[in-house]
Amino acid sequence: MVLPESDYNRNLGIFQVRVNYLSEKGESLASLRPLSHPCMLGFKSEPLWLLLTFFKIIPLVAGYVSESQTVTLMFRGYTESVVPTGCLKVTIEQRAEFRSQAGIPEVYDAFLHLESELSFLKRILWYWRKTIFVWLSMTLFIVELLFATLLCYAVQL
Repeated sequence: MVLPESDYNRNLGIFQVRVNYLSEKGESLASLRPLSHPCMLGFKSEPLWLLLTFFKIIPLVAGYVSESQTVTLMFRGYTESVVPTGCLKVTIEQRAEFRSQAGIPEVYDAFLHLESELSFLKRILWYWRKTIFVWLSMTLFIVELLFATLLCYAVQL
């Protein structure tokens, strides 16, 4: 997520990001609870922020750079069951001290990159696919050769 370095976001502090894994029918797939992660903007003191703004004044005015921070979150620990994941629902939640619709950060942009890991058997089949292909081909050739030899021997008798 790309968050602006506004006074609101700096004073906000910690907020919660929750991810729900949903099936194609919209049912939640997480077993007990959705995966959640606390996050916040990186802290910069007021003198440091003013100094950095002073040095970047020309690119800021020209629009080449912006005062924003990128927050990267990694959610781990979800294992997909028989039902495949249809989509993800990302929710930004406020802290408990804020009233409804307050305490949610301002967001410039968000990007989701999903990486999944295969099960153990599928991972072995994927990484050893060429070796398995060679061994199956050799086994099939030997079985065919044995069958042809037995057939020629039976015809000879």
